[in-house]
Amino acid sequence: MTYADMPLWLLAAIFFAGLVLFREIGRFIRRRQHGADKERDAFAMTSVLGLLALLIGFTFSISLSRYEARRELVVKEANAIGTTWLRMQLLDAGDRARMEDVLRRYVDTRVAFGNASSREDEEAQHRRTEALQDELWGALMVAVAPFRDTPRASLLVDTTNESIDLAAERFATRQAHIPLRIMRMLVLFAWLGAGLVGYERSEQRRTTTLLFLLLTLAATLVVDLDRPSSGLINVPQEPMLDLRRSITG
Repeated sequence: MTYADMPLWLLAAIFFAGLVLFREIGRFIRRRQHGADKERDAFAMTSVLGLLALLIGFTFSISLSRYEARRELVVKEANAIGTTWLRMQLLDAGDRARMEDVLRRYVDTRVAFGNASSREDEEAQHRRTEALQDELWGALMVAVAPFRDTPRASLLVDTTNESIDLAAERFATRQAHIPLRIMRMLVLFAWLGAGLVGYERSEQRRTTTLLFLLLTLAATLVVDLDRPSSGLINVPQEPMLDLRRSITG
């Protein structure tokens, strides 16, 4: 099982267990050594914890910015598809009916893509999206063939092309994650920092356990934001749902 496939609760449990384990290792080393320079140790512990907070804040900022980018793309794509739907009213009845049928199925697929609960489901919905894009584009080319050199054709082609481009951009943003090397270094730094905490605060186990619990919650939040499919914090799909209701009502 890889990092990307692990449940969120399991990652949190492993991270917390690692913090506790390294704290106990630090306590063991402290008991074996006597006469250590406590003032220097306290300074080192404070510096390490401060740097750890900075690293977690940095990765949280990356995750949050990508979450916001995914949320904005849902709105943009819904607006682009809605504009395409409105401009289809410029077509003749037969061509319009064919295009509307494809676009309704396309919106259903985009909603399913946004609600995907796993990487496999997400990739399957993306493949369905690409197939429907080909069908939509083919139907559009047939519909605008009689007036392909007119502004009316340009209006339809531009907005349909924008919808297709935004679908590809949404898929790319959902596939973008915090580099695994950064996550590994963050975990390693946190565990080594826990060892230093155990070394310096060997008798304050309750306090340090609470500290580790808070660190685990913060790290879990970062990972959750970084998982648009399998995480608990999902991008709202209301713009797409509103669009689906408006074109099927």
